Amino acid sequence: MNERFSDNGELVYEFGDEFLVVCPRCAGKARVFAVETESEKLSEQLFAPRKLVCLSCVYRHEWNGGQIGIGGGFDWYFRLPLWLEISCCGKMLWAYNEKHLGFIEDYVGAKLRERKPFVNKSLASRLPGWIKQAKNRDEILKAIGKLREKLNGKS
Repeated sequence: MNERFSDNGELVYEFGDEFLVVCPRCAGKARVFAVETESEKLSEQLFAPRKLVCLSCVYRHEWNGGQIGIGGGFDWYFRLPLWLEISCCGKMLWAYNEKHLGFIEDYVGAKLRERKPFVNKSLASRLPGWIKQAKNRDEILKAIGKLREKLNGKS
């Protein structure tokens, strides 16, 4: 656990390169990821073709454009439920992938949280209030531990 968390202005888009989701066929762990794109433009990265691949039953599906739904407890392309999801503090704690889970863990675990003034677009500024409350720290960190076990196949 870090003593200090510094908000570097990470945006939610920076965690949308991969989603771990529940497979619609077998309910196992599946990945949604972008097919390689050379573009540096955010809009082209967001709308690049995606693949859904189940790591259990080898189910596959492709997304080749259309609408996306950014934010929330599901992947932005196929709208499938997230693999990393757990009930916590009477709410649902979820993460898109291991990198996103690590970000939340770093934020929650820090006793001192520094934000850049006048910045309201960063992911840290957009976290729900119940995640930011120090009184929930231990329960949230315990839930994150359970999600890490699920991520590593121990649950």
